[in-house]
Amino acid sequence: MNERMNDRMNAPWRARFDELWSRTVRGDGAEAAWRALDAGYGEAGRHYHGWRHIADLLEGHDAVRALPDFAGLDHDAIDLAIFFHDAVYDPARTDNEWRSAALLLTHAGPAAESGPIRAAEAMIQATAAHAPSDDAATRLMLDLDLAVLGAPRPVYEAYAAIRREYAAVPEAAWRFGRAGVLDRFLARPDLYQTRPFRDRFETAAQTNLAAEADTLRARLVDFTAL
Repeated sequence: MNERMNDRMNAPWRARFDELWSRTVRGDGAEAAWRALDAGYGEAGRHYHGWRHIADLLEGHDAVRALPDFAGLDHDAIDLAIFFHDAVYDPARTDNEWRSAALLLTHAGPAAESGPIRAAEAMIQATAAHAPSDDAATRLMLDLDLAVLGAPRPVYEAYAAIRREYAAVPEAAWRFGRAGVLDRFLARPDLYQTRPFRDRFETAAQTNLAAEADTLRARLVDFTAL
């Protein structure tokens, strides 16, 4: 879903966003903020980081928010972070998360200093490195963002559409760089920071990442042998 939201898809997510904005920002600006999100996630070239990704995270959040492990978290701040975390996305830049967080602050206006907005800002910025976090809400946000790594193999392979977002990168450079990213994830004691996500996704994610890294390295050898 790398096009702008059509009317059928628009209605439930737009209603959810408007209600979320009303609870957190408590002011005008929902329409302008939504237009900015729709323009970003609907950009040409959003083969993975589009509306489908956002919908997957929102649905994943809904599936776990009532679990005891996540009781007491600011779920509105998590939803805000989900909506905005990839709003600005340029594969050639390294500051997308900060620019996405800045977009939230800009549209929040005077509410930018409020607790939920600042919490969402920090969560968005945390998706840059996916480093271990001391904040429980951030841990959940990061695990939601990485849930696709532990998806069934066909779903994980569809996630490989991310390669198309880096079409300007030469194939050998892509394989080398991507394998390095996967290896760094695999070097961690755990990919997921919360117990429910470790229990459900850890084993499959380790398998998926190892298989992709091996394939990339094998193809890199083939490529350099040409």
